[in-house]
Amino acid sequence: MKEVFFSIVVPAHNEALYIDKTINSLKEMEYPRDKLEVIIVENGSTDNTFEVIKKLSPPWFKIISIKEAGVSKAKNVGIENLSPESEWVIFLDADTYLGQSFLKDLSEFLRKNEDKNLGCGMVSILPYPDYKIARFWYHFYNFANRVTKTTRSIQIIRRDLLRDLRFDESLTFDEDTMMIRACRKRAKYFFFKTKKVFSSTRRFEKNGWIKQLFQWIYYASLPYEKKKKIKYKVLR
Repeated sequence: MKEVFFSIVVPAHNEALYIDKTINSLKEMEYPRDKLEVIIVENGSTDNTFEVIKKLSPPWFKIISIKEAGVSKAKNVGIENLSPESEWVIFLDADTYLGQSFLKDLSEFLRKNEDKNLGCGMVSILPYPDYKIARFWYHFYNFANRVTKTTRSIQIIRRDLLRDLRFDESLTFDEDTMMIRACRKRAKYFFFKTKKVFSSTRRFEKNGWIKQLFQWIYYASLPYEKKKKIKYKVLR
């Protein structure tokens, strides 16, 4: 079965303390090099994120630095620099990393379901560090994302849908939900079960698990115009 050409776009803003694990996981992927590109977009960092990225990244990574801070802007710059061969794009948070065989598993799933007009999706995520309360909450969030057809930490989108779709640069949060919502109008959403995607629990540990839950519910309920006025707090 022919492998999918994946493009992985990683937006990075003040991620010097976390992005090493993400970069190392991408370097160690068990996947054909000619079917994979990695684009890291450092955006407006005030720490040494860019230096860390340059130090850890192999020559075949595309490294881009822009002055403007903003996750949507960074993702859009990634889209503008995709290879013409790209079939599926994975937008990956800088504190989220992948197991070595994840892309092989995902490629097989997508190839087997090519006739179903899949266009965007999410995967199950495990916490790191891994401990009991974190596993419980991540199980809940995975269930919620599957039921509501939303995403967190990672978005997987079919390349052709991005020809005229972009992330909303007026938003500092929820840009992924808005993008997935737009994609769902054109193709089907999927949820891919895996045990090979891991995301940092730092926001939960900083804010508290219950507080973070209610904060997300509150933000999700806001009308679009109010979302544009909120500057989402960056935690590092």
